[in-house]
Amino acid sequence: MVILVPELTFLTGLSSLQRSSRTVKEVMWEMLQSPQQHYQRLTSLLRRIRDSPEASQELERWGLHLDMDIHRTQGHILPTERINLRHRSFFPDEELSWHREATKEVPILAIPMNSWLLVYPKRLQQLAKDLVAAVRSTCGAMGMQVGLPTVQELWDDRIESYVKSIRSSLGSQDKVQLLLCIIPRNRDDLYGAIKKLCCVQTPVPSQVISAQSLMGHPGKIRSVVQKVLLQINCKLGGQLWGVDIPL
Repeated sequence: MVILVPELTFLTGLSSLQRSSRTVKEVMWEMLQSPQQHYQRLTSLLRRIRDSPEASQELERWGLHLDMDIHRTQGHILPTERINLRHRSFFPDEELSWHREATKEVPILAIPMNSWLLVYPKRLQQLAKDLVAAVRSTCGAMGMQVGLPTVQELWDDRIESYVKSIRSSLGSQDKVQLLLCIIPRNRDDLYGAIKKLCCVQTPVPSQVISAQSLMGHPGKIRSVVQKVLLQINCKLGGQLWGVDIPL
């Protein structure tokens, strides 16, 4: 038994309410700062310390002195790496992103997906149809062949319903290349149960999508589907891109 003293412990992570709000986006925005933004914020902090009598007195008491500029050193800019796809090569943009090319060009190796299982609750039936349509219309440009799935519709979204249906479907089919589950919202318990079943008990590549990420304008579902197809191709043993590695 581990007994924790409340006054000496701190709760970490975000609650489900915070995860569904703008908190996560705001935290990511604070973390993903450019080097110039980091520089500006640190120099601003140094100026605030200098202009604060209390902070200056505390530094003097400790015999400390802070320079008003960040230490500079000689650096090297490495050459940009060439990204290789099956039919073309290119250099990424300044943001080091090549998502656009990866979703419009044929990867080095694309695995056909002809036998896959789609599981979703009945109330998300239309969303599931839209997802399949988006997958079928998007896969061609990415060099993937995707057939129609075997559909398993659930009456509710309980964990037991998902696990029982998935286990039954996987046991009744010869070879399922991939299991794709749509869950109503981000639920760690449901996600964990699906992954445990597919990784430990009945091994099969799996992809779990939250219905929230598919709702909105048509362009949003297409963008999500492109990212999902890239993940699926990797999970099936495909190769998206490569770089030149000298001998």
